[in-house]
Amino acid sequence: MSTGTRAIIYRDYLLLTRNRTNLLLAVVPTAIYLLMFATSLSALVGTVTYHGVAVSYPEFAIPAIILSSMLAASTTTGTSLFQEEVGGMAVELWSYPMSRLSYIVGKIIATTALVLVQSVAALLLGVLVFRLTWPAENWLALALGTLAASLLFNAFYLLVATFVHDFQRFMVLINVLGPLLLFSSPSFYPVEQMPAVLQVVTRFNPVTYGIEAIRGGAVFGLGANWPLVVGLLAAAAVLMAAIAAIMARRIRQL
Repeated sequence: MSTGTRAIIYRDYLLLTRNRTNLLLAVVPTAIYLLMFATSLSALVGTVTYHGVAVSYPEFAIPAIILSSMLAASTTTGTSLFQEEVGGMAVELWSYPMSRLSYIVGKIIATTALVLVQSVAALLLGVLVFRLTWPAENWLALALGTLAASLLFNAFYLLVATFVHDFQRFMVLINVLGPLLLFSSPSFYPVEQMPAVLQVVTRFNPVTYGIEAIRGGAVFGLGANWPLVVGLLAAAAVLMAAIAAIMARRIRQL
């Protein structure tokens, strides 16, 4: 790893963790969701049929809670990139003797690490609340699904930040996009119980595949979720390549 990449990782780590309010806001909704499920909804719903298998509602819902935390953390990383570009900081960084690849790779590693850490924190909180006892293979599959989904949604929000240049438009978009994607997917309810229109929408919603990768791994193990994990990683690679191309073009225009 080059010196430039390490410098960007360290710089972004400080920027993303310095604002304790943003970090707290990313965790609080997850804790509220978990308390709601622990005290009321899990007893109200009981079990859910997932791909022909009856599972407890906490087992069904925890992947959605993890992904909700993931979307909140990705919003923070997207906002960080947007603020850098709007504030002119990106121009100053690109004027230093540092390769374009170092900047891009460092940014992606630092922001994805934050998304992944907050997602794992949500998972551990869920485990403590619901005392889950999945087999070791299922935990591994869940971890791989979480990693792949973290990369995808972090890249997705970073890509959004590279396209939108108006502050008000960006804030409205980034605050509406997360709930819209989450609740138009089979997150807290099986797809079979969704309205017919939403069942069609779920096929084009990336959150659907993120939840399926995490939930399928937790319930069925590696054999069920590895194709989705590979697909999510491939989609993340495409988005990262698009981010790199856009940033490289802007660097050349300096």
